[in-house]
Amino acid sequence: MAPVVKELSALPDSDVRAMAVYLASFNDNAIDRVAQDALAAKLEAATSTRISAASSVGARLYQGACAVCHEVGGAPLFGSRPSLSLNSNLHSASPDNLIQVILHGIAAPVSSDLGYMPAFRDSFTDGQVAELASYLRRQFAPDKPGWTDIDATIGRIRQQIAR
Repeated sequence: MAPVVKELSALPDSDVRAMAVYLASFNDNAIDRVAQDALAAKLEAATSTRISAASSVGARLYQGACAVCHEVGGAPLFGSRPSLSLNSNLHSASPDNLIQVILHGIAAPVSSDLGYMPAFRDSFTDGQVAELASYLRRQFAPDKPGWTDIDATIGRIRQQIAR
């Protein structure tokens, strides 16, 4: 997404606004800003209060590798604290984008105050990535069903990396 934002910055505001209006026209149930903020607060409250003992592998991986930047409540370590409860990758029908981010990281964030995210492709095994992705889905998108065949998805994405 960062390259798209960078390229859009070269366009006149009127062109960007026209594209935004066009894209928004596809959203049948557009939500106003107040409703969006209320929904964000509700999701944050629901997921930040879900206490989960770090007894699962996924919970321990999250605590060791992710919580320092993503845990809501403390002072931000690097710029801001991107909320996982509001992350569209966790609410998606497929785990592909989440797995891509876990494996590749984010080297060029959309905004400099977001900071980067390290890649974990050389640190985590396929099993650990699956445990972490499943934990993140349960913890931060509790209203969504668990992903199926996540191991095959990880294998496919790893093969793409090797090419």
